[in-house]
Amino acid sequence: MAVLSDALPVHARWSEVNREFLEFVERNPACLDRASFASLSQDPSLRKFSIQPWPLFVGSGPLREMGEVALGMDRLVKGAIQRFLRNDPKTISQYYRTTDDPDGLSPMMVMLLAAEPNGIVSAPSRADYIETADGLRMIEFNAGGVLGGLQSDAVGRLHLASAPTARFLRERDRRVRAPEVLPLLFRHVVEDTVRLGAWREGDFTLAMVVRPIDPDRLAMHSVEVYTRLLRQALEACGVAAEGRVLLCGYDELVEERGFITLEGHRVNVVLEQHDGSGDVRAVFRVFKSGRVNLFSGPITWLLNDKRNLVLLSEHAGSADFTAAERALIERHLPWTRRVLPGSTTFRGRTLRIPEDLVDRREEMVLKKASSIGGAFVVVGRYRTPDQWTAAVGRAVRDGDWVVQEYLESVPYCFQSGSAAVRHDMVWGLFAFGNRFGGAFLRLAPAGQADGRVNGQQGAEIGAVLEVGG
Repeated sequence: MAVLSDALPVHARWSEVNREFLEFVERNPACLDRASFASLSQDPSLRKFSIQPWPLFVGSGPLREMGEVALGMDRLVKGAIQRFLRNDPKTISQYYRTTDDPDGLSPMMVMLLAAEPNGIVSAPSRADYIETADGLRMIEFNAGGVLGGLQSDAVGRLHLASAPTARFLRERDRRVRAPEVLPLLFRHVVEDTVRLGAWREGDFTLAMVVRPIDPDRLAMHSVEVYTRLLRQALEACGVAAEGRVLLCGYDELVEERGFITLEGHRVNVVLEQHDGSGDVRAVFRVFKSGRVNLFSGPITWLLNDKRNLVLLSEHAGSADFTAAERALIERHLPWTRRVLPGSTTFRGRTLRIPEDLVDRREEMVLKKASSIGGAFVVVGRYRTPDQWTAAVGRAVRDGDWVVQEYLESVPYCFQSGSAAVRHDMVWGLFAFGNRFGGAFLRLAPAGQADGRVNGQQGAEIGAVLEVGG
């Protein structure tokens, strides 16, 4: 299969086990049949997802390098506001304003958000990367409660148990393990809550805010699993406490004598697992007093704004960065600018915005700064000239869009239909404080739809299996 041959060196970059697996696939036609991987759809909590049958194996060396990139870029993005907007409320407010909302975030609100504790450094993050011929390049940064992919542990375990993959590993005598995204997240939550002083003694209660609270949403969460992981994290951190996890909505949390309570229990930490909506004011007040920890509340909006990437890209050569930070940005951040009238440089030449954007359609991607889930992303080469011109016009009028250089993915190969097909893939790399949290994959057959590799556009989720466990 020509597609498999082309993909062999790309897959082998992460581990030679991938080369062995693709050769195994070539010798075993059953691996092209989704029915052979039927066990991947047996977990009720994952049935809403389409899971790619073939895993990707990553060795310890590449995994370590990946973690260094994830943690380094996490620190750079979170520090961009302080570095280049100097944490000045008026400057920050003006930077994030739009033409349709000229008042935007008030300086007073910015000052309240930025005051310690603010949850910026501790916010869990997942940055999205495309692997190009030059390596991993970050296209998006997501932090706070709007993180997809936390189910990577469960997906990995399903892959280890699926008949074709289990047979391959047995025949090759390979030892691999599923990632530990959720255990690492819970450990970070415990450590940061103790550091903040929101737990000192007694039970340790974590309120997980789920929205909307309906059967489909609740089916994605297991109180039993979460409580077990929390108790394991407490033990690993040396915290002598009985741990419990409760699912709730924000309207169930009660501010009582300076604390937050739920079902009669004092809450030590609130962990958001929803889209950021809901009334967080009571929890935010108590968080500011240090009596409850919050991951991540209203600061999520600021952290997820794509204009933060512009701050890094525009100042890539700044002396405010160390040499190592400048190298990290050069290797891993694509050119990104705000779509505001004016001139900038692109690949060493002057580029006028918006005039020159119209003529460079195939090289550019437009993104609304505050969008999530792949919404309001326009990939130029997948649009007609008229559609692109209209999108550029809207971006200028709205005043809160960014433009980013288009990145070409290396040729990955995965199963689709009954064939081995070239795929585009997005790596989601997690950072939990000072810990790398593992990887999450989204992938889709190359060239399909409108160029967005996202679950809302039909992308599948994939598994990273770590070699050497």
